[in-house]
Amino acid sequence: MFLRFVGATLDPRTGQATGLLTIAYELRDSGELNAADDIQLHDHLRWIQNTVPVPSRFSRGRNVNHKETHGLSWVKCEAQELVRHLYALADIAGRYGHTIETIRSDRPGYVVHEDAWQIVAEPFHGERA
Repeated sequence: MFLRFVGATLDPRTGQATGLLTIAYELRDSGELNAADDIQLHDHLRWIQNTVPVPSRFSRGRNVNHKETHGLSWVKCEAQELVRHLYALADIAGRYGHTIETIRSDRPGYVVHEDAWQIVAEPFHGERA
């Protein structure tokens, strides 16, 4: 089982719901956060940056029969420490008007990257993530 933390808006790059980390980085740069939330958000993002590798791939090879596609990051359920940090980020985002939903799937799409914490998968044709 995999988890994806998403907001209510669509990401124009993927056509899918915007991921929590994109929302968290936008909040970090917005200047809207109070001092305590700013410190907490930075601490959680720092932990993720220092611990979780940046995926090596976000798409399968380009095929002339398919438009360019983009993979989506999914967290492995067993990566409990990462999940804890993501729920904390979701809580902070919620205080600033962002509704964050946790999507669960055992069928996220074509896996193009995998490490101990996460996978990146291109959604199956016609499926939303």
